[in-house]
Amino acid sequence: MNIKLLFFMLMVSLLLGCSDSETETEKAQAKRLSETYNIEIKAGDPTEFWPEQFPKDGFELTMEGTTLNNSSEALDGIEDALKIYPKGFVSSIIKSINICGSMKMEGSDAGGTFSSNSLILSSISAWNGTGTNYTNALRGVHHELSSLIYLRSIFATLAWKKLMPKNWKPSINNHETLSVNNNIEPNYASGFLTEYGMTNIENDFNVYAEFIFIEPEYIIKLATKYPIIAKKLGLIISAYTNADPEYSNEFKTYFNKTGLQKVSIPSEKVVLTLKVNTENIKPKISYDN
Repeated sequence: MNIKLLFFMLMVSLLLGCSDSETETEKAQAKRLSETYNIEIKAGDPTEFWPEQFPKDGFELTMEGTTLNNSSEALDGIEDALKIYPKGFVSSIIKSINICGSMKMEGSDAGGTFSSNSLILSSISAWNGTGTNYTNALRGVHHELSSLIYLRSIFATLAWKKLMPKNWKPSINNHETLSVNNNIEPNYASGFLTEYGMTNIENDFNVYAEFIFIEPEYIIKLATKYPIIAKKLGLIISAYTNADPEYSNEFKTYFNKTGLQKVSIPSEKVVLTLKVNTENIKPKISYDN
C-alpha cells in the first residue's frame, strides 16, 4: 500500500514538474525574444494594451485575456516572423507585441490589430495543436506591422490607390471585411492576392506584406504573369526600403536575394503639389532690443 502511494505521489510530482517547466519555457522564450528584439512580448489582460482607436466598452472590438502558458504556438510564430527583419527595425516601429485570447470586431472573429506603437495578436488555447495559432501569429506580425509602414508612407497610400480597379469599392465595415471567403480564388488580373485584400487598400497592402515575407516564391510566380501584381510588388518594396534609411540596404538585400526585386515593376514617382494662399497673410516686423 505504501509503495503504491509513493509511486502515485512520484507520478504527480513529475507531472507537476513538467507543467512548471513548460510554463517557464514559454516565459523564457518571451523574455529571450523581448531582449533580442528590444520589444516587450507579453500576454494577459487586454485592458492593459487596448488599442487607442477602439473604445473599451464598445461593440467595435472585444478581446479576452490569455497567458503565455497558453500561447506557445503564437510565440513560435512571432519568433519566426521577427527573424526576417533587420535587427533594430521592428523596435524602431513598435514597443510591444501583445497576445490576447479570442478577438472579435463587430461580432466577427479577428486575428489581430495594432495601436500606434504595438501589435496585438489573438491566440485561442483550444486551437493549440492545430497550427492555427502559429500561422495567425506568423502572418499577423507581418500583416499588422505593415499597417504602420503603410500609414507612415504618404507615397504608398497615394500610389497604391492609383493601382486599384476603376470600379472597385471598399468594404463598409469590419464585419463585412472579416466575413469574406478567402477560399475563393481572387481576381489576380485585378491585382488582388486574396479576397480579404479586396476589402480596402490598407488590407491589400497587408496581404502583400504577408506574401513577400512568408511566401515570396508564390508572389514571384504571380508577378511574372500579372503586371498589376508586379507593380504593387514594386510599390511595397519601395515602402519598406524607404521606411528608414538605416535599414534600407538590408531590405534591398532581402528583396534581391529572394528574387522579388527582379520580377517587380518599379513604382512611378508621385508629384505632390502644395498650394498656399498668401492673399490674407500679413507680414509682421519685430525689432530686437
